[in-house]
Amino acid sequence: MWGAGGLALFLFALLLMRGGAAHLSPTLAKAGRLPSPWHSLGLGWLMACLVLSGSPVAAAAVSLQDAQVLSPAATLTMLTGSRLGASFVLFVIGLSYAWRRGHPWNSLTAGFVTFWVTATTYFPATALGLFLLPHVPVSWIARWRAPVLPALLEPFRALVEAVEEILRGGASRWLGKPAPESVIGISLFLLGFFLIGLALQVLDRAIPLPRLTNPEADPPSDSPWPIFGLGLAVTALTMSVSVSIGLLVPSVTRGWIRREQLIPYVMGANISTFIDTLLAALALGNPAAVGVVLTEMISVTVISAAILVAGYRWYRGLLIRVFEIMMERHALAAFFLIAFLCVPLMLLWRG
Repeated sequence: MWGAGGLALFLFALLLMRGGAAHLSPTLAKAGRLPSPWHSLGLGWLMACLVLSGSPVAAAAVSLQDAQVLSPAATLTMLTGSRLGASFVLFVIGLSYAWRRGHPWNSLTAGFVTFWVTATTYFPATALGLFLLPHVPVSWIARWRAPVLPALLEPFRALVEAVEEILRGGASRWLGKPAPESVIGISLFLLGFFLIGLALQVLDRAIPLPRLTNPEADPPSDSPWPIFGLGLAVTALTMSVSVSIGLLVPSVTRGWIRREQLIPYVMGANISTFIDTLLAALALGNPAAVGVVLTEMISVTVISAAILVAGYRWYRGLLIRVFEIMMERHALAAFFLIAFLCVPLMLLWRG
């Protein structure tokens, strides 16, 4: 019941954002303000911080590309920004836990691990993805489309048109003149963005979450692959890094899960978190958007696998040293949290 309702709300919200972006596209193009890849990186980062989740922002990115507001390269960097900004929710969870339990800095460990693992894999993966984008077989992707999908989406399209007419009439009465297309576009997009976050919460509720921790048992070996697979699987089920890693904050804080165990978990989670975004691109029927999401997933997989195979011990040692320095020097950790929010603003301003 929850699953069907969440899926229906997800599709409706996605088409609302698509319709809103379509209204905004001519206005932005006329003003010459289509976002650059640097702008979209900052935009995705900041939006994910504000809504405390990366998944709605990633879905918004493919909707904007579908309406030709974003180029494929800008969409790719916005997907990267959504993952970087999604780490912010783990800092919020950690601070909340610290406030109640009295672990002021240890509780931020999950946030630090998630951000640095994401940054050190996604930045090289984004560079690889931008190189691969011109070679994506979009024509081949266009051949595959679920035959039942257009018919499934038709009732939602009619509902979106009805909502648009209601918004247009209300805005026109309030303004005393015909509502500008930009007002309609912003209203539809924001409504869809809000509803897609709600839909993802409903879908999370429909999926039973496994017990992830066992304080009395350590993993049988030092190999990162089992934990990497666990992060991949749990995030594929929950479709949210924030959920799958947020569940681990108490366990990491109390020492039930070691920081080094969390590293391959986050690497796996950062790949399967785009499953819902891939479904969104498929629902929109946009082969180019599907190609961008697949390129991001493939690039992140290649970089993560290369680290795990070729240099995991060195990589793990480097990150652990960074975490230790931040835990020892609280002023540095505080400066990091401030910079975390300032960097996307700088990208939007200077990009």
